[in-house]
Amino acid sequence: MQFLIFMSVLVITVFVVVLFSKLLNDSYSEKAEQQKIDGIVSQCQWLAGQVVGVDFLIDDSSNSISNQTNELAAGLHGRIIVVKSNYKIVKDTMTDYQDKFYISDELLNVMKGNKKRIVSEVGSNVEIMIPIMNKGNRKKKVLGSVIATIPKSDIVAVSNEMKQQRNMLVVAFIICGMSAGALLSYWLTKDYRKIQKDLDFISSGHEDEMISVVGCTEVKNMVTAMNEILAKAQVLENSRQEFVSNVSHELKTPMTSMKVLADSLLQQGETVPAELYREFMNDIVAEIDRENVIISDLLSLVKLDKKAAKLEISSVNINELLEMIMKRLKPIAGQRNIELILESFRPVTAEIDEVKLTLALSNLIENAIKYNQDDGWVRVSLNADHKYFYVKVADSGVGIPEDCQGQVFERFYRVDKARSRETGGTGLGLAITKNAVLVHNGEIKLYSKEGEGTTFTVRIPLKYQA
Repeated sequence: MQFLIFMSVLVITVFVVVLFSKLLNDSYSEKAEQQKIDGIVSQCQWLAGQVVGVDFLIDDSSNSISNQTNELAAGLHGRIIVVKSNYKIVKDTMTDYQDKFYISDELLNVMKGNKKRIVSEVGSNVEIMIPIMNKGNRKKKVLGSVIATIPKSDIVAVSNEMKQQRNMLVVAFIICGMSAGALLSYWLTKDYRKIQKDLDFISSGHEDEMISVVGCTEVKNMVTAMNEILAKAQVLENSRQEFVSNVSHELKTPMTSMKVLADSLLQQGETVPAELYREFMNDIVAEIDRENVIISDLLSLVKLDKKAAKLEISSVNINELLEMIMKRLKPIAGQRNIELILESFRPVTAEIDEVKLTLALSNLIENAIKYNQDDGWVRVSLNADHKYFYVKVADSGVGIPEDCQGQVFERFYRVDKARSRETGGTGLGLAITKNAVLVHNGEIKLYSKEGEGTTFTVRIPLKYQA
């Protein structure tokens, strides 16, 4: 990422600098060449004024004009020719055409007064012609012309010098861009390097550590989200370890009891009374049954895992389903004279997995019976709207302490361990119920007050959506 930022800054810098310098060079090079020509024209006009001032075109014996012309030619590294109106050369700094005639189309235009100056390229030179005009109030008349011939390289030298300066600036800006890119990429990625360092530390075995919250708001938000994920992962890992520990303990307890009972029988040998032998064997059978219940509940819990659950969805009459469950559990309630009440406010048909939801609702109603008072009641109500159906299971039982209500859906959690053992509970019933509701895209809520009873509310969509 750091290299990518560096290269991005560098490419943008090079593109902008080169484009900007190209535009400036094209504009200023042309302007600089024009200023150079304008300067030469001004010098030629000054010389033309001097020529008129001493009537050099009439009497070319003036040494001062001759010297000034030579100096100007030397300063321009070129050639100066002074021509009279009859096209006769009166001064040539190179003396090649002294007293000869000079005629060209450009000069004809100048002599006619059509042009105040003419600039043209002649081979490798630039030729500049300006008219020599009379002075005073007299009618303006062209008396002759000053012709300056300068090497084109001298004119172009100005733009070449600018190009060199431009190239130096381009290099300087690119170097600055590289430096800025390096600093910017380092600064922008320092927080990510810190995050990567923390992640490497965590992945090396320190799963309980968190990423340091540093940097700008966006980075802090990202780190906070990552820490939340890590915290959830840690909770899941702790839950997994606790689950394994609880499973081991729950499976080991019946085995330990059976071993103790069997050892007791073996130690007493053949002298064991038949009544005691029968009692021990009944206890062993009870422990085997308990072990079987735990294993069955574990299998149910695994099958109801939200990721692995495979539902057999069908359209089911929920009213009839609840009536069937209540009928099956009525003998259990009758043993303690607990009244079972079913309230159906409307006919409800929904798309559910009948086996799994039956298991969930049976657990809720059976728990309401098990953890109830003698001569108590369990009220089950069914209602629906256009989208969901609702099952409420309320009882007059012992209730659940407020500090335990957030944990009752955890696997192997028991509010009253002694009472759970007496009633044959494994601590998996509500976990199974919650998973069964969740795989139907539903939700389950709990309201309870210790000593007054408990109410579970289940909400499930009428139409199942995978």
